[in-house]
Amino acid sequence: MRNAFRILAPAVCVLAVGLLDLLPADSQARAEPDELAQLGLPPDAGRDEVEAYCGACHSLKLVVQQGLSRADWEEVLVWMIEEQEMEPLEPVEHELVIDYLAKHVSVEVMRQKRKR
Repeated sequence: MRNAFRILAPAVCVLAVGLLDLLPADSQARAEPDELAQLGLPPDAGRDEVEAYCGACHSLKLVVQQGLSRADWEEVLVWMIEEQEMEPLEPVEHELVIDYLAKHVSVEVMRQKRKR
């Protein structure tokens, strides 16, 4: 019986992995943990822009650790553009980034996390 298990176990693994390829791509994506959400960047409008613009130059951990007010995020973004040679954002993208950061990476969110 042990010999049969040794022979069949790899075949079962190959079959299981092969079945994953038959699933729609979105089913496979849902099976994987959302690393950005675990980091503190939950899915919401503007997250992709934050990942693209902020993550282009530094770790998103740095962003999550800041916990700034909306006005402070606005100042940081202006400073990044004026002093750090970040490409200016289109007005719509600018608002998406600021709205997202103000909602999910704010002083209030940091306080709530500390209370837990």
